[in-house]
Parts: sequence; structure tokens; C-alpha cells
Amino acid sequence: LDIGDGKHYFYWLAESQTAPESAPVVLWLNGGPGCSSLFGNLGENGPFRVNSDGKTLTLNPSSWNSVANMVYFESPVSVGFSYKEDKKYNNTDQSTAVDNHLALESFFKKFPELKKNPFYISGESYAGIYIPMLAQQIFKTKSTINLKGVLIGNGYLDLETLDGQHSYDLSVGHGMLATESYENLIENCCECKTGEVMHAYDFSKAPNKTKCGSVDVQSVGCPNPYNMYDDCDPSAAYVHIYNKHYAKALNRPPMKLNANDNNKCPHNGYTEWLNVPEVRKALHVRPEDTQIWSDCGGEYEDFGRDQQSTVTELLDVYKIEKLVIFNGNFDTVCDHIANQRFIDRLNLKKVGHYSSWKTPDGFAGGYVQHYEKNLSFVLVRGAGHMVPHDKPEAALQMLKNVIGN
Repeated sequence: LDIGDGKHYFYWLAESQTAPESAPVVLWLNGGPGCSSLFGNLGENGPFRVNSDGKTLTLNPSSWNSVANMVYFESPVSVGFSYKEDKKYNNTDQSTAVDNHLALESFFKKFPELKKNPFYISGESYAGIYIPMLAQQIFKTKSTINLKGVLIGNGYLDLETLDGQHSYDLSVGHGMLATESYENLIENCCECKTGEVMHAYDFSKAPNKTKCGSVDVQSVGCPNPYNMYDDCDPSAAYVHIYNKHYAKALNRPPMKLNANDNNKCPHNGYTEWLNVPEVRKALHVRPEDTQIWSDCGGEYEDFGRDQQSTVTELLDVYKIEKLVIFNGNFDTVCDHIANQRFIDRLNLKKVGHYSSWKTPDGFAGGYVQHYEKNLSFVLVRGAGHMVPHDKPEAALQMLKNVIGN
């Protein structure tokens, strides 16, 4: 997709398996910043998944394109196959919002038959910033895109809210931190007894710094902070992104790779698959693009805008029809407590009670709390940071519930 200024977006459209001419169009964005949405396609909610051999594919029975026209953008430029002709990249939150909007307009110009369909923006992690800002851009420019709602998964919505006492509450509640260490942290190492937001891992302002040096929260934590019950590390690319952005911003220790030497850990084959010449040709990747595709690594300068004012504007000014914030409860990077507290800061009235919702097999998929002004919080039980990967059936049911009212 040509978006001007020498910028070109790589996209992938997976037509709906059900009535594509009228099915909703759902854009999916992965986060990072700097991670490709082709991971979301090939490893989470796309029509098939790449096997660990990097050569063969398996159909995904819980693909989101079973009910929607799914679109995946490699965003911003410099990510994956997306590029800028002069290779001078200065991506920021604001420039990415503008570029994502331009790419959407270019997409609907290419597929005008889909423009009348209901449109939703979805994604996870740092897309918690991409998504609200893109929705704001669509409304602000009075675009004719038929935007109905957004789904923000395990979103990085606000640095301050992410970095609070709940980081310790979550750890001790799941047995990753001894109660004695927890009590020491709360008493001596952070200003959090009042329940106010604080920098949980920044001990420079600790009431009693001398008692904090022996507490290593990371070392007694889980091998995979993206899913505390996953025995295997996340990919090296995600470790790099975590250390480059999240650990630095949250004053947390860097993540270490320590479990991927276990041959029982599955290997993600999509990196190899996307570098097979025949595959790249079939996907219409430029022949002159000889760069090795990787799932994360795009260049990004600006980081971490608080989305409270943006979300408030979407609800109050533009009166968006649906704003869904969903979380897996096993994620420790962008955890569910932080995002519930983000919602609390919006001062919205609750509609009904916190209640369970079910998957087609009759089991509890998780819990939901509705609020005034069309906002809902959805917890997906047993999922980590990548909900459609960890709980594909529940994730698909959640999407069906949203687009089907």
C-alpha cells in the first residue's frame, strides 16, 4: 500500500469464510513497538499457522476470518516488509497513527467493495497505543471509514498504571514471590501502601533502600513474563523488545533467555517460512527486498503516550459504538489489574455486575464488566499476553460476541 512520502505498507487480507461481501472488516495490529502483525496472523488468529519445521502449514479452526475479513498491517514502516524508500525512519506514536490511517484509506481504495462494511480495529500490547490513536485519527479527519469499535488486547495503555503495587500483588498471588519478600517490598521499597500509583521497580525513592538490595523480583519470577505458566521463554525477538522498551521504562531488570535450550520448547517456524523465496513471491514481496524478515526490530523513537485522554475523547466526543479492553490473566507485562485500574481512572459507571461468559463448549471463557458509554472489560481465563495464541477458541468467541452484539 502506497501511503505517500516514499512509504509503503505491507498488508495481508484474509477474506471472511462467511459472506465476505457483508462481513465486518477487522484490522489486527501487533505491538512492540516494532513487531510485525504477521506474527498475529501466522501465530495467533490467522487462517493457518506455520509448523515448527518452517515449511508446512496447519489450518487454524479458530481463525478470526471465519467471521470477519481480517487485515494485517506491518506497522510502522521499517517493520517486516514495510519500508521507506530513503530508509530514513523516525517513527513516533503520532506519525504511526497518521500512517496507519493513510494505509487504511489506501486499502479501502484498493478494495472499495469492503468500505461499507462495519470496521473494527484490534490488536495487542503496544497496539494499546496504536489503536486508540488510529481511531482518533479516523474520527478527527471525518473519514468515511465505517468505524464501529476497537478491541485492545493486553494493552500498553498507560506507563504509570502498569508500574504499580499490583505488579507485586500479581506475583505473590501466583506464588512467584514469597510473602516475606512481598511484605518487605511493600514496607520498605516502594511508596505504595496508600494504593496510589508508584514506580514499583524503582527503588531510588524507596523509604528504606538498604533493605531492598536483596530482593530480586525477576529471579523468582516466571521464565516467560508474557505467560507466567508457560515453561518456555518467549522468542529472542520479544526478549529484545521487552529489554529495549518495557524494562527500561518500568525500571525492571532485563529479561534473560534461560529456557529455550530445552528441546521440548516449540520452535516458531514462521520466521523461516517468510524467508523462503517461493513464499515471498507468492505474498508479492518486492523481488529487490532481500532483507531477512524478522518478527520484531522496527525503528521507533517516541514511546509510551498515556491513552487516558485519547480513550476519553473516543467515548465522550466521538461516542464510539464499542470500546473493548481485553486481557489474559496470566500476563505479567501488561497485566489485567493494570488495565482495570486504567478503566477505574476514567470514572465510568458500571453497568451490571462482573460476570462470566462462556465458550461454545459451555465452559467459562472468562469474565466481563460493562460500563457506561459503550466500554467493556473482558478477562480471558487462562491466557497470557497473546490471547488468540493461548486461548484460540475463547478469543474467537469474544470476537463473535463483540461484532454480533
